[in-house]
Amino acid sequence: MGERKMKKLVSIMAMGVLLMGLVACSGDKKETKVEDSLAKIKESGTIILGTSADYPPYEFHNIENGKDEIVGIDIEIAKAVAEDLGVELQIKDMSFDGLIAALNVGEMDFVMSGMASTPEREEAVDFSIPYNEQGQVLLVRAEDVEKYKSVEDLKGLTIGTQFGTVQESYAKENFKDSEVKSIQDNNAVVMELKNKTYDVVFAAKIVAEKFASMQEGLATVDIGAPNEPGYSAAVKKGNTALVEEINKAIDKLKAEGKIEAWIDQYSQSAGE
Repeated sequence: MGERKMKKLVSIMAMGVLLMGLVACSGDKKETKVEDSLAKIKESGTIILGTSADYPPYEFHNIENGKDEIVGIDIEIAKAVAEDLGVELQIKDMSFDGLIAALNVGEMDFVMSGMASTPEREEAVDFSIPYNEQGQVLLVRAEDVEKYKSVEDLKGLTIGTQFGTVQESYAKENFKDSEVKSIQDNNAVVMELKNKTYDVVFAAKIVAEKFASMQEGLATVDIGAPNEPGYSAAVKKGNTALVEEINKAIDKLKAEGKIEAWIDQYSQSAGE
């Protein structure tokens, strides 16, 4: 091999080693960036919560004396997380189906929005331990309450759900002889039921009961659907330091009975 060719080969090999090193360093920096997010939260003095505030009693808009405030069970838990970290809580309200994507591009630090941990979601984000579990029921017009006793009674009906939820997935998988329609906003789902666009709505039990108490002419029906997976906070994949802090806060709140107290409080007051 000639000297010129040898020098060229050595040069190519050196560039390959350099590129491999750069890729490795880039990966290390990415991992460090995720792990350092907790330190950055503390340094900035603010933690950003992503939520979809159309889900009473977990998160909803409370308008009082002209002031619009997002409140609810999830908001109280998020406030406790922020307090334990010694930072201020900032809330970003958006549609439920966009929360995970927004979390992964860094628009927020964590998500709490009545979000259950499912295998599909676990591929995209990491979850905290669950802080609540509940059943799934039908929300119906009061005059129709005697019509629905079981899944068999749903054949041929139009069932409304919120887009991107566990209820949407369950309804599509289990109510095969029905038409499942989904829209983004829970308040709009309920209005479509009242307007008779939907025959029934399939929803989480506490949420359905709250809408029934808030909206005249609505009621809930239990058709024996299983409980949905417990609600958890979501963080960006690999953000173990933050999820560990959230888990500590949830464990403490459970031990103190505060989560149950907030469930009682906001189930009574949401939207009233």
